[in-house]
Amino acid sequence: MMSATSKFMADILTVAKEKAHSIIADAETEVQKTLEDAKAHLSKEAEDVARNAQAEAEGVKRRHMSEARRRVKLKEQQEKSKILQEVLERTRERVMDMRKDESKYLPYLVGLVENGIRELDIENVTIHLNQEDLKRINRAKLEGEVSKKLDKPAKIEWAKEPLDTSGGVTVSSSDGKTRIVGTIDQTFEALESRMLIEAGKVLFGN
Repeated sequence: MMSATSKFMADILTVAKEKAHSIIADAETEVQKTLEDAKAHLSKEAEDVARNAQAEAEGVKRRHMSEARRRVKLKEQQEKSKILQEVLERTRERVMDMRKDESKYLPYLVGLVENGIRELDIENVTIHLNQEDLKRINRAKLEGEVSKKLDKPAKIEWAKEPLDTSGGVTVSSSDGKTRIVGTIDQTFEALESRMLIEAGKVLFGN
């Protein structure tokens, strides 16, 4: 079974694949137009200069082609950065939409709590949620599902102080000295660099 983190990553790559073809086509069209415009401009200028000195015309061509390639390369990088940022934003939106659907969000929390309990390897744990989740999540159902995953009754206390986070959960020891942070914000931040690399591979093949 996939871990919560793996599911999170799979969701990201799904978004990237869905957007890849249309985004790349738009970016390549714009880059090609930039290069064609640059070639047309330098050809006209080179022709004017060529009337006076062929050598100078060749120099102008080389300089302008070099500058055109530099601008195209820069634009490509800017476009790739914009695309990847859009993928990240759409992924965040998709995860936040998942929070609104308890049939998807509850199993996500169950997986986080189960992993947290296993990593802490202790009997009694405290579960921390944000204010909204403390009010709406069916705690008894969550505890029951976690107990099934662990094959034993889960000994869970619920923190009264809400987390300042978009969602997810933190699992801690009863004294709060050790904890496993599985909030959406922390997970997203921790995976951002990896997401950019993986989405870049899917979108651009590099």
